[in-house]
Parts: sequence; structure tokens; C-alpha cells
Amino acid sequence: MDDNAMTRTLLRMMIQGEQYQVVGEAGTAEQALERLLAIRPAIVCLDVRLPDVDGPELLRRIRALLPACAILMVTACNDRGTVETAMRDGANGFILKPFNPGTVLDALNHVAASLGGAKPPDQ
Repeated sequence: MDDNAMTRTLLRMMIQGEQYQVVGEAGTAEQALERLLAIRPAIVCLDVRLPDVDGPELLRRIRALLPACAILMVTACNDRGTVETAMRDGANGFILKPFNPGTVLDALNHVAASLGGAKPPDQ
């Protein structure tokens, strides 16, 4: 979930492949909640800033509605307060902008392993 279509496209291109399948995307919190409840994905990439509701608020809503869903926050803002608040509210990790395929897949592999899914590749 990201309000920027270009960011969503880049993430989709980096994620979609043999190991992961992108099953939906949204540009607003309203669209995100509707799709999340219909799809019930295992992992969500969620922007910290959305036009209608801020990411941390949406994080709390998703956590309440889909407690088993892992949530990776996507942000250019890596200040301590943002990170601590998101982690306290249930984020499973972060993807920092600007990102590249390696950092995105590392974050996904880490959270998937914590869910009992794919194991991170050997370093």
C-alpha cells in the first residue's frame, strides 16, 4: 500500500517472481482495508504516509483486523520515533526508501521465515 503509483510498480516488479506473488495493491487506506479483508495476504508492504490515513494508524487497524498478517513499513523516514512507534504497534520490519531488489527481498525473506514460510537464503 503506497500512494505513489511508481513506488507500487517498483515494489511489484521487485517482489513478483518464483518465491512471492503480489496479490493486490492500493493507493489509499480505504482501498487497502477493502482489499486486505478480501484477500487476507500473509505479508503487507505499507507506506508510512498515505493521503487519507497515516500509515501507523492503518498499521493499527490492520493489526486489529488481521493479527496474523505480517506488515513491513515502507518509508524514507528512518527516524527513531517513527521506527519505535511502528514496531510497538505491530510492524514486523521496514523497507527503507530508496530501496533496491536486494533489500526488499531480504526484508520479505526475513518476515516470511518468521511466519514459518520461506527461509532466508544462506549468506
